[in-house]
Amino acid sequence: MTYLVAVTGKGGTGKTTVAAILTRLLLEGGVRPVLAVDADPNSTLAPFLGLPAGPTISDIREEVLKEKGTVTGIPKERILDMKLEECIQEADGFDLLTMGRPEGPTCYCYVNSLVRGAMSALKGNYRVTVVDNEAGMEHLSRMNTDAIDCLVIVCEPTAASARAAQRITELAAGLPVNVRRKVLVWNKAPESGVPEAAADRLRAGAFDESVTLPADAAVARLSNEEQSVFQTKMSEPFARLLDVCVKGL
Repeated sequence: MTYLVAVTGKGGTGKTTVAAILTRLLLEGGVRPVLAVDADPNSTLAPFLGLPAGPTISDIREEVLKEKGTVTGIPKERILDMKLEECIQEADGFDLLTMGRPEGPTCYCYVNSLVRGAMSALKGNYRVTVVDNEAGMEHLSRMNTDAIDCLVIVCEPTAASARAAQRITELAAGLPVNVRRKVLVWNKAPESGVPEAAADRLRAGAFDESVTLPADAAVARLSNEEQSVFQTKMSEPFARLLDVCVKGL
């Protein structure tokens, strides 16, 4: 069974960068294969992993929904399986799957049940799945999982961002899945550390562990220019992400 890491946070905190860095650290640590899932409708994980933008699950959903019954004798379930394979971008030691935009007003009950089944079978082929999520975490319901091994909440060292992180922990409590561990990542922290005004916004005991990542110019350039994390030298504090977020493998 795959070890599931879900990365979330308020927009602009650097959650996509953190998800990409985690993927790189896993590969460098010999943990393979990894499935990276871009579950943010904004879909920006691919360039951070050195890959071009590819087809999305939402594209498949729309195509399958238009089909009636079978196509040239092929059941719709099989069509979905074949199209899902087309969405997987293969790389050295990891694959990327992009979810795309969420459902619209049309009823997607049937096709979404097919997607969940396909996703459940797919993620079982990987040692670790890293999901770059939106703050609302709605996409996790598509993955047909009963547990998140580690929920990583990325937060900037400000009171407003800390308040948003606290709300995300409350959203996580309402998910129909078991969140085994919650890790807070203070991102872009100044040399003086996380200000008390920010830290005081978070409820005591809301997280199992925390990591503080410095405001690093090389990492900031990743976000500003959408560079691949594999081409960037990172400072030592970033290596601790792996030890804190992935345990027991």
